[in-house]
Amino acid sequence: MTLVRKAAPPEYRQSRAARPMLDASEISAKATNMRANGSVTDAEFKTVMRQVVSSVAIVTSRAGKIRNGLTATAVCSVSAEPPTMLICVNRRATAESIIAESGAFAINFLTQDQHQIARLFSTSKLSGEERFAEGKWEALVTGVPVLDGAAAAFDCQVEECHLSGTHHIYIGRVVAATSLDQHALLYRDGSFRRLAAIV
Repeated sequence: MTLVRKAAPPEYRQSRAARPMLDASEISAKATNMRANGSVTDAEFKTVMRQVVSSVAIVTSRAGKIRNGLTATAVCSVSAEPPTMLICVNRRATAESIIAESGAFAINFLTQDQHQIARLFSTSKLSGEERFAEGKWEALVTGVPVLDGAAAAFDCQVEECHLSGTHHIYIGRVVAATSLDQHALLYRDGSFRRLAAIV
């Protein structure tokens, strides 16, 4: 396991079911309609986004004794200098208020063998503590839960928060990170998938 730590987190600032595949003619017709209207509906946007392959991450946070998290694919790096990550969190997500209160979050990229953890954190009826039923969780710098055995994990201190539509975009300075040489879990078109080499 590789562990990287960075001291002195910066100050927190804040600003304000699977669908059937379309055939070629339907896709062409929808594309023509989108160009004619000059806009894309939320349903059209979601249909297109289902074809994008994403890594699967668990975003976690803790405020006092309360911890929670969510399964996320809207996660990416922002900068290496300084090391910074970005997450997009729906404002209705139960974990969102904990991230806002604590000013910290962790991004845990899952291995292909950790798909059950992804399912736990994407089940809305479960409590925060029930979502942590699987896996070994530890703390690095900020105190938020970090998954031991994740393919990669980033412990982040919130630097900025921006409102965009239904989501808050959080930008966090990485204050600690771990990684393992493991196959990452992927997500596309409503299903978890494995990474395979092209021969």
